[in-house]
Amino acid sequence: MTVELVRRIIATDPSYAGAGLLTEEQLRSTCLDNLTAIVGLLSGTQPLLLQSAREAGRIKAEQGIPVAALLHAYRLGGRLIWEELTARSAGPGDVRLHELATRLWEVIDLYSDAAVESYRETEVDLARADEQAQSRLIRTLFDDHSHSPGRILDVLRGLGLPDGGTFTVVTVDAQPAAVPTPTLSGALRTLGIRSAWDVRIDGVVGLMVAPAPSTMDRAGEVLSSIVAERVGLSTPFTTPHGIAAAVAESRQACRSIPPGSGGVVRFGERPVAHLLVTVPDAARRAATQILGPVLMLPPTERADLIAVLDAWYRCGGSAAAVAETLHCHRNTVRYRLRKIRDLTGRDTTDPRQSAELYLALGAITLLETPAPQA
Repeated sequence: MTVELVRRIIATDPSYAGAGLLTEEQLRSTCLDNLTAIVGLLSGTQPLLLQSAREAGRIKAEQGIPVAALLHAYRLGGRLIWEELTARSAGPGDVRLHELATRLWEVIDLYSDAAVESYRETEVDLARADEQAQSRLIRTLFDDHSHSPGRILDVLRGLGLPDGGTFTVVTVDAQPAAVPTPTLSGALRTLGIRSAWDVRIDGVVGLMVAPAPSTMDRAGEVLSSIVAERVGLSTPFTTPHGIAAAVAESRQACRSIPPGSGGVVRFGERPVAHLLVTVPDAARRAATQILGPVLMLPPTERADLIAVLDAWYRCGGSAAAVAETLHCHRNTVRYRLRKIRDLTGRDTTDPRQSAELYLALGAITLLETPAPQA
């Protein structure tokens, strides 16, 4: 029976014939185990044992045989057993034969269900293993490979990414669940940009590879349309060996955006902000020295003065524009600027002193700067 079942399966199912997915010996062994278990159960010589069915499901899943082919094989096996039972029966009136007919297909259903369940479980395990391998490969993508330059090329090939073109590293300051990386990859792919994303505990890091610099220029629009959080981009580069250095650039670019806001910034677009986040401790100390008396004020008063100072720089030093922006009178603007001058000893109309105020304002906007102790 085993030889005949193997012949029928190969002859009627293209999933096996010439595919090379499952050897004939593997198929023969699987058929023998299942036929033995089913016939033994029908004859009453052994109890219900589904291990052979579960093993069949596992093997078929591992070899990539479709689940439909798995079920087809069980139907062929059931038909073959029925033919053998019919040939050995006493004829159409054999009562035992009718009883076995019902029992046979119940058993075939039991074995088919067990095989399919094992098939699905194996699929999940394989997908999880593949996902874990992919995750490890992606994490390796952003490591420093200066001591083994060829490794980064192997990683790119393993991820299906080009090893040439225009590269850019992306850092997204957000919880991984808030960043729809499949959506990002799909949107970028429509521009011809390939990407890979490393979901980390403290954010998301990605690599984008475009065929040309002009294509990469459009990536920022895609990112800002999908991600609401802070996004930093490295400067574009043309060799994959620059990935590790570009990670640091993208992180600095991301930190140059004020916390709590969003937007996409490329490294180098905000040089003063980049300087501040590069030396955060020194920036905090400078902010405390320059704006210390303002930072020590009660929260509401402090916030009013900081808001006026921020608007003053954003509005190009126009008191009228600041008043319109903050919905207050111009005299209020002038009063608050004078108070900042009196508290800090620095006047916004003096270029050097104004530059110090601007740097200090940038530091407290970008960095957590505690109020100095009285």
